[in-house]
Amino acid sequence: MRDSSRWLSIILFVFLSILTAGCQRVAPASAPTRMIPPPPTAFALPTRPALALQTTPTLTPEVVFETTPVLAGNNSVSTPELISSPARDVVGWAYVDVLRTSLFSEPGGRAIAPLSAGDRLEIVSASPDKTWLQVHYQHDANAEPLTGWALTSRLRVFMDLDEIPVAGGSVGGAGNIGSSGELESAGKAIVLARRLNLRAGPGIDWSVVGSLTSDQQVTLLGRSDNGQWLKILTGDGEVGWAAARWLKGDVAVEKLPVAGKATTAVPVPVIPTGKIVFQDSPGGNIYIINADGTGLRRITAGLDPAFSPDGKQIAFTRWGGDGDAIRVINADGSDERVVIGDNKPRSPTWSPDGQRLVYEKVVADKYCRDTPLGCATDDQIRKEFNGNDCWTYPFGTYCIWDFTVIHFFTTALEMYPVNGGQIRDLPTNAIAYTPRFHPFRQEVLHLTRDGMSIAYTDSNRPPQPIIAYQDFGAPIYSPDGRYIYVSRKDGDSWNIWRYNADGSGPKALTQPPALRDRPVDNVTPAVSADGRFIIFLTNRNGPWQLWIMNSDGSDQHPFAARALEDIQFHFDYSRARMTDWR
Repeated sequence: MRDSSRWLSIILFVFLSILTAGCQRVAPASAPTRMIPPPPTAFALPTRPALALQTTPTLTPEVVFETTPVLAGNNSVSTPELISSPARDVVGWAYVDVLRTSLFSEPGGRAIAPLSAGDRLEIVSASPDKTWLQVHYQHDANAEPLTGWALTSRLRVFMDLDEIPVAGGSVGGAGNIGSSGELESAGKAIVLARRLNLRAGPGIDWSVVGSLTSDQQVTLLGRSDNGQWLKILTGDGEVGWAAARWLKGDVAVEKLPVAGKATTAVPVPVIPTGKIVFQDSPGGNIYIINADGTGLRRITAGLDPAFSPDGKQIAFTRWGGDGDAIRVINADGSDERVVIGDNKPRSPTWSPDGQRLVYEKVVADKYCRDTPLGCATDDQIRKEFNGNDCWTYPFGTYCIWDFTVIHFFTTALEMYPVNGGQIRDLPTNAIAYTPRFHPFRQEVLHLTRDGMSIAYTDSNRPPQPIIAYQDFGAPIYSPDGRYIYVSRKDGDSWNIWRYNADGSGPKALTQPPALRDRPVDNVTPAVSADGRFIIFLTNRNGPWQLWIMNSDGSDQHPFAARALEDIQFHFDYSRARMTDWR
């Protein structure tokens, strides 16, 4: 019976070897080295197919449309056959030359229709300074053409601008064009915001017609009646309204002429609050910084920092030196102390009441070879090879050294009462890591070999699997417990995803760019205490950087770039928790 079982194992081994014979042979493994922190995978897992993520490029009015109309030899253009003869008041044609712009009711007025690259416009007249063109736009073949105004700088015009007649009567709206036809400057201003919307009118209910960038200089034309909006002229001739709070002018706002009545107030921006703790690399320096980007300071070194619920303490781990241990330090950097020693502990997480810590620990630690039959030692493989180092079968030969040496970890979750009490092993599967307490329930979210599960701290119930997917980073709950945020690998890139707490409703909050010459990764999310913001690590610009975004994935930008410019971040994809927020 024993020989039959043994031969059955050999036959199974040969069969699996045949299935994998077409794969690339593994080079002999070098001597194993211990990594800090090691990846907690037991063996190489099959690669999942890449997800076909829908990516939509960001369209800005400044992007020039690359496909342009064909010009005749003397800058004239023949009328396309499918377009009827021009109306009597039409003097020429133009095409939209940017990806997106608008048709306005009057120069600087309300947007009445969107325009896209390649749209054909019939020119009727121009503003005195030729900054605006009055045009007809056939937006629907079954409807009457719209008549409005478009910015000349957004168009490719197929006639001499001097030949376009000036519109009769007053044009310009809001009184910004004087009797001479010139835009009357009331001063200059510099843009203070990283990016500032330029709107068609003084209110957020007006459409966005462009954007301004930090340190851009603009001309001041006037203000709204409440002084919260300024009418401006950009260097490329675009007229619009922007929030006064983000413009630094050389003239006091109250001294500017009133150029329009505000339809809404300027919204007050939401400034991130609280404190953020982060490490520059797994096992490296641990820093703390205010969420507004001030107060950066180094407090210690270690792994996987996590705030206590009241934000006054930080739990972390450190290996080596005076032993592997869970440690706690005050948020001001004082009173660092050892809480409990264990075998390579990681990822401490606080219970909602701050009285217990759950952490990952290693319960088995060995080197073995990754074979089709699982993790096996040299002696186990040799036994299957009838005492030989190699096995020859009809399709070739396999030797012991053909199988990669891997560092095999078996991990478990342990709960430790901070103020004394009984230590308890949580009921989990054979491998469990990166725990995170639910904000107000006695449940611990964690990863397994097969995906994401929930362990229960108040009973002996078995863990509950909620998401079956293998390539996850350390997960985290939203403060209200409704969502799970996690990084996951999709194809060649890692991205931040949001799930409902039960594992349903996956939504990608970051996506790789449509055009890239390397994998782009977004990893290790942490959520603000009010649930409005997410901070994460990304290498989209080359080196790793901390970035911040709204919790719905919008407005992604670098976090505290100047404060962190001297910190070199490193990430080794070991499911480390790089940041936490309170």
